[in-house]
Amino acid sequence: MNKKKIASLLFLCIMIKISAQEKRPFFFAEIKDNFDFLPDVHIVNQQTKQGTFTNINGEFKIKAKENDSLSISIVGYKTTLLIVKKEHFSIKVNSIVLEKKFIDLDEVELRKTALTGFLSSDTKLVKHPQYIDAKTLELPNADVPKLTVAERRLYTATNGMSAPIVFTNFGFMVSTDYLINSISGRLKKLRKLKAFEDSEKHFKKLRQNYSDYITNELKIQKDHLNQFLYYLIEDDNFGLKHRIEIWKR
Repeated sequence: MNKKKIASLLFLCIMIKISAQEKRPFFFAEIKDNFDFLPDVHIVNQQTKQGTFTNINGEFKIKAKENDSLSISIVGYKTTLLIVKKEHFSIKVNSIVLEKKFIDLDEVELRKTALTGFLSSDTKLVKHPQYIDAKTLELPNADVPKLTVAERRLYTATNGMSAPIVFTNFGFMVSTDYLINSISGRLKKLRKLKAFEDSEKHFKKLRQNYSDYITNELKIQKDHLNQFLYYLIEDDNFGLKHRIEIWKR
């Protein structure tokens, strides 16, 4: 494919994306509670999967059209689902009020204890029957795994899409970032970095869990341990038993 064809394809995709976006004007709003405006509130259009955050004044804008669903969430407040109406676009700035989320704690019994007042020793006497984390607090996106550095870069370069053009029930979505990074070769480099990162994670896991077994049972010298581990992870389809036999020759 020559440069003219690539440029034409890129221009066509950009025009398609611009045309698709024109159907969704910007929806403007400000988010607050009963006391003040709320910064860093997460807003996601459920139809386009595009998201944004409120600024320090609680303001945001996002592409949306009538009947789109906006998911609005922030820690400490109830998640709100706003259905965009036609009249929302006749108002210069829409105002959204979030309701605080209260967490009911277990009943506490006050009684005499053996606490001394010294934190270092008292913490050992206090029992915590329930582990508290993002899941137990039912925070937004608590089940979503954290992305590594390589995964975040790859996600940004592709806009989280599996291909430059993805067809949905509402039409199709075009990622110009995906296309540009693919043509420039950046996407290929990022995928190599992701593969290298996965390889290093595999290496650390093998070293942590199987070092004693490899050196004591398989009789691999400690000086050759790292080299042997990298040898094992080069080809996941090659049997471990055969690798060991070849290594010992």
